[in-house]
Amino acid sequence: MTALRRIDRLFTPPPVGPGFAGPRHTARLMVPPGDFAATNPFFLMADDYTKVGGEFGEAHPHAGLETVTFMLSGSFEDFEGRLDPGDVEWMTSGRGIVHGKDTVTSNDMRLFQLWIALPENERQSAPRVQRLRQRNMPVHKEPGAEARVYSGKSGDAVARTANAAPVTLIDLRLEPNASFEQELPSSYNGFIVVIEGSVAAGDPARALVKDQIGWLDRPAGGGESALRLRAADAAARVLVYAGEPQEMRVAARGPFIAGSEAELAGYFAAYRRGEFPLASSLRQEVG
Repeated sequence: MTALRRIDRLFTPPPVGPGFAGPRHTARLMVPPGDFAATNPFFLMADDYTKVGGEFGEAHPHAGLETVTFMLSGSFEDFEGRLDPGDVEWMTSGRGIVHGKDTVTSNDMRLFQLWIALPENERQSAPRVQRLRQRNMPVHKEPGAEARVYSGKSGDAVARTANAAPVTLIDLRLEPNASFEQELPSSYNGFIVVIEGSVAAGDPARALVKDQIGWLDRPAGGGESALRLRAADAAARVLVYAGEPQEMRVAARGPFIAGSEAELAGYFAAYRRGEFPLASSLRQEVG
């Protein structure tokens, strides 16, 4: 029997504040770090915005995690290439990578960047970078609903994204009062973000409005589960993130996530030795 998911808790993000890239940049945390037991396998998710375009940050390393950068508006361009609205960069850092070289954003650029902790057997793997173009992603359509699949599956639409950590990522657009049901493994932890409009989510239904986050419950037992979503009287857009929790003790510092302090020290030592390749040398176009 398919378990019906409910919304276990709501999170309303704080107002945007100053970002790291100067006065043009504002940011906030949609998934704050610090409670990995509740957010596992997701470590954090930032909401970044630039009203006026220009240089944005500088080259920096990552290790032990995947970053999933979802473009909501505007454009983001660096040494690895350009992302436009609806495009996603799925970067698996593995044992170490450097990205963000020569980054420039447009006016009114907004993106979400999610950090996913890697399973133990993937934290020393070779890094890779996948560029997922909106136009190439498979789509599951139902009356009044369109689900674009960036990772995992929805109905018969299956993404070709290579995942180190098993994750489903769906961009769902609903017409007014339209309903949709997304299947998920019962073991997955997950959350939804309302980008536009408002929705009733879960069973029993719980109302979420624009920019609000709803975390799913975690039903006991295995098998499949389903999340029901219904738009209110206006069109809605929702991002669905769900993934398999990792059995690990998190040791995190700066841009690195590890399972121990010794593993963290190894990442820092490898970075100082210049062993992390540039992401631009590894980019793949998917779809």
